[in-house]
Amino acid sequence: MKAWRAESFGEAVDVLHKVDAPIPEPTGSQILIKVSATGVGLPDVLMLRGIYPAVAAPPVTPGQEVVGTIAAVGPDATAKVGERVMASTHFAQGHGGFAEYTLSSSSSALPVPKNFSDEEGAGFWVAYHTGYVGLIQRGEIKAGETLLVLGGAGSSGSAAIVLGKAMGATVIATASNAEKAAFCASLGADHVINYHDTPIHKAVREITGGAGANIVYDPVGGSAYDSATKCIAQHGRIIMIGYGSGTWPKIDPLHAVLKSYSLVGAFAGARTAAETHAQHSHLVELAEAGKISVPIDKIFDFDHVPQAIDRLAKGEMLGKVVVKV
Repeated sequence: MKAWRAESFGEAVDVLHKVDAPIPEPTGSQILIKVSATGVGLPDVLMLRGIYPAVAAPPVTPGQEVVGTIAAVGPDATAKVGERVMASTHFAQGHGGFAEYTLSSSSSALPVPKNFSDEEGAGFWVAYHTGYVGLIQRGEIKAGETLLVLGGAGSSGSAAIVLGKAMGATVIATASNAEKAAFCASLGADHVINYHDTPIHKAVREITGGAGANIVYDPVGGSAYDSATKCIAQHGRIIMIGYGSGTWPKIDPLHAVLKSYSLVGAFAGARTAAETHAQHSHLVELAEAGKISVPIDKIFDFDHVPQAIDRLAKGEMLGKVVVKV
């Protein structure tokens, strides 16, 4: 089979190469998936650069989330051959999603919403499962609350906008330029802040009449987090998702105490299998009811995986970048 692999750390366009590799054989509860489409995410950029915790050394086989058909199963697997599924891959063990076949665990194989294309399904797992854990499970979002989404034009941020609206929140999104601001508005954001024109905290204070945001969804970190702490409502929650800026937030415990807000970590990988399946069922209901969807930025063919990852690395995307395998 053909697969993409990097033998050293660096930028995707410099280090990723398409190679011939044997089709892996599933063991235990593993499943072999014939890949139809693969979602591109920030972790792909980070693991290729050598700054992603789950990938300590080359070779790097990026691609965390796929949609495809189960081609073979291990002896202990519960999934069945022929099922169309979305799944997280065993990228950290050398079986990433930018390949014709990849390995996953039977427990992570989940049904694709009936109204979704392969490309939509490939962009669903990471963004929406992370959004569910952050906003619903850990953030306990309530209808009528104000949600501030940092980095609203990215795959994680755009999913948070859509899911926040589905939960009945008033959504404020941030963006770095007019095009991305318009994209956030098209997803349903009630207010969009172009932070190159207006500081985030000043705009949020004005929008909310000084009350601030009840929940901050932060996949960005860095200075965006700092600004968000200046406009968080009393007893608000800052949901810490990631560090798209390249820098984790610098936490000031005293400020959190004096302003009486919570810092909440959210990681979809920390759930039990039962939680994952229950939450996915809720997400599928929302998707099949037309309440949530995956905004696709651009679909690349399999020969242009490095360019697909590079688009995300440069922050050029509006929504989810996907590779058709």
